[in-house]
Amino acid sequence: MRAEIRSLWKEERGVSVVLGAMLMLLIVATLFGTVQAYHVPIWNKDVEYEHLNVVHDDMMTFKSDVEDVAMSGEPKSSNIRMGVRYPNRIFLANPGIGVAGSLTSDNVAVSIEYTIEGYPTITQSYTSNRVIYEVQGSVDSPKLVYEHGVIIRDYGGASATTDEQSLIVGDEIYIPVLTGNLTSLSSMETESIAIKPLSQSYSRTNIESVNITLDTDYPAVWQQLLAGTGTASTTVQVDTDEGEIVIASTVIQQISFPAGDVTADALYAGLATFSTESEPVTYTTIDISQDYPRILDITIDEGDTAQTQSTITVTVENVTAPYDIHADLTALMNNPVMYDVFPDDSPTPWVVSNQNTVQWTNITHPPYGGGDAIIVSFWVYNTENNMQFFTERVFLRKNPTSWE
Repeated sequence: MRAEIRSLWKEERGVSVVLGAMLMLLIVATLFGTVQAYHVPIWNKDVEYEHLNVVHDDMMTFKSDVEDVAMSGEPKSSNIRMGVRYPNRIFLANPGIGVAGSLTSDNVAVSIEYTIEGYPTITQSYTSNRVIYEVQGSVDSPKLVYEHGVIIRDYGGASATTDEQSLIVGDEIYIPVLTGNLTSLSSMETESIAIKPLSQSYSRTNIESVNITLDTDYPAVWQQLLAGTGTASTTVQVDTDEGEIVIASTVIQQISFPAGDVTADALYAGLATFSTESEPVTYTTIDISQDYPRILDITIDEGDTAQTQSTITVTVENVTAPYDIHADLTALMNNPVMYDVFPDDSPTPWVVSNQNTVQWTNITHPPYGGGDAIIVSFWVYNTENNMQFFTERVFLRKNPTSWE
């Protein structure tokens, strides 16, 4: 009888050990399953949130690089850390090695209408780029969007930014232009985006008025950014229905336009500047492989009042329009504000490839004596191929009433 009782006790003790082991195994399995099902996704979300901050910094650097290239004329490469890899977890499984980010671009229109004294309204248009970063992970990450020099967070139903606008500073206006083509990218690696400068520029002076229209996908964000930026002479409106930013000014005196050749699969940065001050243009760009603009002949004759008036006649070739012809008459007229004067007579219609003749008639100036020498500068543009021609001419007074 005792042996039977002792045997039964041993059997029960063995069962208890097995039950304890099974219970421990169940606890470990439950804990493992809880960690795998609940904690691993949380840890991965934390990794994705950290990466979102990293790529936001990269997009801010991209914005800064675009500005640097536009202003310095030197190319740069901007790095975007596209995706994120989950860390290895011993005995635990990730849903994948990580998530990839994508980089795409949309066209966004920039239209500049301006009026030069005595001429009809002229329109300059650009197709700029809106650059969009997006990652499809386990967190509800916003798109990060570069548009007109600002980084915007697009949550789908709402958008916001912590950035500051740099389009308008007082009455001065600065419009970034990011043209060309960005090849769409989808990657988990760090990708380098080459940004090249729009290497040429040309200017317009004697501006009477300017209207700038920028398309936007984020009118509410721009309405907030541009609130309070207008002045009595420069007004700003954001049309939330049409998705447009409209800037109008009556104090701009000079516009500088970015220009240059653009090739496929590259981004080119430039800056259109609108200044309340005007400076004469004194540089030359000539490409002899093309039909560049030229000044073929310059003559000066007496005007209606021979002693104090003169008429200048200039023959040009391959100049796009009469308002692309300029003269610096400050020395002749003894007037420092007459450094950029348009001709007052031109043929109709204007034919770009042909020779055309323009005049500055009856220019009033001080009386000059025989032997007086006056230097006058002339410059012309062909805005279709972004080239210009500059020359100076010395006018010698033969006597108080005539030139040679």
